[in-house]
Amino acid sequence: MTEVFNHGMCAPHLLNRRQALQVGVGLFGLNLPQVLQASAGPDKPDLSCIFIFLAGGPSHFETFDPKPNAPVEIRGPWRPTSTNVPGTQICEKLPLLATRMDKVALIRSWQGKSGSHSTGSQHVASGFAPVGKQYFPNFGCLVSALYGSRVPGVPPHLGIPVAARYTDPPGYLGTAFSAFDLKGDPQKPEMELGGLNLSRTRFENRLSMLDQLENLSRLQDVKNSQLESVDKFTDEAIAMLTSGAMQKAVNLNEEPVNTRERYGDNLYGRRVLLARRLIEAGARFVTINQAVQGGLFGSAKTNGTWDNHGWLFDSMMSFASRPAGMPENKRWHSYTGPGNLPQLDMSLSALLDDLDDRGLLDTTLVIAMGEFGRTPKINATAGRDHYPNAGSVLMAGGPVQRGVVIGATDRKGSLPSTRPWRPEDFATSIYHALGINSHQTYFPRLPRPTPIANGEIIEGLF
Repeated sequence: MTEVFNHGMCAPHLLNRRQALQVGVGLFGLNLPQVLQASAGPDKPDLSCIFIFLAGGPSHFETFDPKPNAPVEIRGPWRPTSTNVPGTQICEKLPLLATRMDKVALIRSWQGKSGSHSTGSQHVASGFAPVGKQYFPNFGCLVSALYGSRVPGVPPHLGIPVAARYTDPPGYLGTAFSAFDLKGDPQKPEMELGGLNLSRTRFENRLSMLDQLENLSRLQDVKNSQLESVDKFTDEAIAMLTSGAMQKAVNLNEEPVNTRERYGDNLYGRRVLLARRLIEAGARFVTINQAVQGGLFGSAKTNGTWDNHGWLFDSMMSFASRPAGMPENKRWHSYTGPGNLPQLDMSLSALLDDLDDRGLLDTTLVIAMGEFGRTPKINATAGRDHYPNAGSVLMAGGPVQRGVVIGATDRKGSLPSTRPWRPEDFATSIYHALGINSHQTYFPRLPRPTPIANGEIIEGLF
């Protein structure tokens, strides 16, 4: 039995790692690495998460909350389509997902606070609205700190290509708890280890290990925030370079051609397929920054966005051709593959099917959301602007109810017409789905106990 002090605080000599975080280890003079070296205890759940971050802010009208009865300047040119859940409709441009709505929950009464990409993203990814520089960590970094690695040689938290755009994922936890970013094309990814990159070729070559460790040791001579992370990086580098688990996980050529084609055999689809393979290999949390490379933003090689201020209905479907009527002074990055909507439709549908077929959907939480929705009224350049007052979120897997719609917006999609669910509530619900009581788990190092999330569990989600 665990000894308990007044106010529910446990005796420090009886704490396992999770309990230490639950009472705020800073009170006992411990630093976070010391706590994380303690016994993990028997309460680590065998649950994972794939967080698909639709960076830039997807339109709820053109995804999961169409408004066919609104005026044309709000509803747009596309129609809703019926799904395999009676009474539930989504955008007609998501036909594959329409046949899989019985696997997911849609939350249509999401509401944020900020229309800024950076502030909104930090709020969504951590559950805390930032004041100045981001202080609180993103979900994956916190899960990594709480539970550590599930499988030797597989980092607990990975970002593809980075762990949440516009954010500082580890926040005040520091670089020791950063995600391991898999940059570049998933066919030949580079793993970012702190400030260093390990290319797939190099970490497949066991003889390079000593060179990599020599590079890592040089961090000890650098007076920066990575000093605390040197030992952790070294240990994890050895595990990754010697176990073979990561080499196997990132080898997408092991997948049948038809599987790769179902996801979309391009940069976008391969990222989602890679996430599934990483979860199978033992990762706890994978964050995907998911947007096709092209259009008004990005280089058509590495960057992408859902930030469709202009020519939304052209660019959400394809970046192959410059939209008619676009001024000549606007740069357009051509990309011959499908645009954001068809690629989301393909890759997310394939992911849900694969997880279900492999018996992993019950133990893998899947989330698809951006930092805000888009304005109800279509603007003068046939786009929609930033809009934090309303949006939609898709969740599936783990204990999430299947085939349900939670909440609604008004006829114009401008505000929730039911109880709004805010980023704090999503944070609490995500932690709950992963077996973490956010109201009884506290951040370490803070002068007073601060729960890791202060929202409520979304009603009807579980």
